[in-house]
Amino acid sequence: MMASYFPIQNPCFKYFGFLDFRFNNVSSRSCNSLLMPGYSWRRFESKYDGWCETFFLMAFLLIFFSELGDKTFFIAALLAARNSPVVTFFGTFGALAVMTIISAVIGRTFHYVDGILPFRLGGTELPIDDIAAVILLLYFGVSTLLDASRDGVKAEEQEAELAVSELSGNGAEISAAATSAVISTFVLVFVAEWGDKSFFSTIALAAASSPLGVIAGSLAGHGVATLLAVLGGSLLGTFLSEKVIAYIGGTLFLLFAVVTLAEIVK
Repeated sequence: MMASYFPIQNPCFKYFGFLDFRFNNVSSRSCNSLLMPGYSWRRFESKYDGWCETFFLMAFLLIFFSELGDKTFFIAALLAARNSPVVTFFGTFGALAVMTIISAVIGRTFHYVDGILPFRLGGTELPIDDIAAVILLLYFGVSTLLDASRDGVKAEEQEAELAVSELSGNGAEISAAATSAVISTFVLVFVAEWGDKSFFSTIALAAASSPLGVIAGSLAGHGVATLLAVLGGSLLGTFLSEKVIAYIGGTLFLLFAVVTLAEIVK
């Protein structure tokens, strides 16, 4: 096979401006093997070409609006009222950042397994990772809209108050297990966020789209939402009601499900 000068210039890498690999005298086949056996670089590149910025925005909007009315948002607001806002922000955002990376890794693992062991139906290869992403996004979209119509957002606030009161009531135990308020906040938010809708929505987006764009967009969404909670979640209510925020979040879930489904069909 003829060797060639092969520049890897994936738009997602260029978007962050820190990766620009170049291989001299490397065949395209051997370059593909640098990714994963049986996984084509051209497939990777064509799948994400021009989509990194798009999925950054999608992840940002989805996480931002889903977190505004979420239990984690109220936990951060309540903790900031009782403790240092700086400590609360770093503890909360640190937990959400770790959760985002875990979700993205799970999503990409699911995607790679699907690439190695494709699911076929009647001779047609089905992108099972993308289909699962559509199902998850549809589920959370419908459930979020139903919660908004049934005042389910009030339950999130009540759960947050209960979690914070338990943290305050068991201060001695928390101090024995954690050496600082940052770690205490980190543990509380991490446990509260595990298995939440933003956790699974990040898995869904990472499985079906650009991992770097999803991680960056999710972190930005978590960061802005946490900052709003720490600075004063009650101020948000003067501009948007909890019900309106929930409706926006549910609509975004459904919208991105349609976008992902359109990519499957295309």
